[in-house]
Amino acid sequence: MTIDRGAPVRGYRGGTAVEGAGTPGPDRTAVQVEAVPRLDITYAAFCETHEPAWHALALTRIGSQADALLVVEAVKADLARFWPQVLRFEEPAAYAWRLANRHVGDWVAADEPVEVEAVTFSAVIGAFKQVAAGLLQSEADEVRLYAAILELPDRQRDVVILRYLLGLHAKVIAAYLGRPVATVHSNLRHARERLARRLGVRELPDHEGES
Repeated sequence: MTIDRGAPVRGYRGGTAVEGAGTPGPDRTAVQVEAVPRLDITYAAFCETHEPAWHALALTRIGSQADALLVVEAVKADLARFWPQVLRFEEPAAYAWRLANRHVGDWVAADEPVEVEAVTFSAVIGAFKQVAAGLLQSEADEVRLYAAILELPDRQRDVVILRYLLGLHAKVIAAYLGRPVATVHSNLRHARERLARRLGVRELPDHEGES
C-alpha cells in the first residue's frame, strides 16, 4: 500500500445519482427541495446525522481527506436533488449508504492503486487497534491490516467500518445497511476471521462485544 503524504485535491469523478443505486428514477413532477422548507430541514438533519458514516466509508477506502470530502459532497448533492423520492424508501439511511458506496466505488475504480495519506492511515489504524490490540508490532503489520480491510468483501467491509471506525452497535449498523441484526453479526464475525488470517493470528476478538 502506498502512503501518499500530500496528494493533491482532484475534481470529483464519481457516478450518477439515484437511479444507479436502486431507485425507480426521478419523478419529473416532484416538488423541488428548495420549494419545500420542511423537506429542506429534514434533508439537513438527515445529512447531519449520517454524514460521519459516509465520510468514514470514503476516507477508509479512498485514503485522502480532501477526496473523501468531495465524495461526501457528491452524495449530499444527489440526495438533495431527489430528496422527495428518497423519503419514499422504507429505510432512507440504507439507501444513502448504498449511494455513498456507489460514489466511493466509482472513485476507487478511476484511481488505482489507492494512495493513503499518512494522517488518514494513522486515524484509521488508530480506530482499528481495539480489534487488533497487541497484534500490531510494526508499521508493516499496520499496512497489512489496512490492506486487509480494503480487500474485505463489500458487506464485511461496510460492517467493519461502521463498527470499529464509528463505534456503532449492531442494531444501528443493521439500520444503516438494511440488513437483519443477525446478518450484521455474521458479517462482522467473518470479517474478523479474514483479518486474523491476513495478520497470521488465530482470532481477532471484539473487545467491546457485538451488541
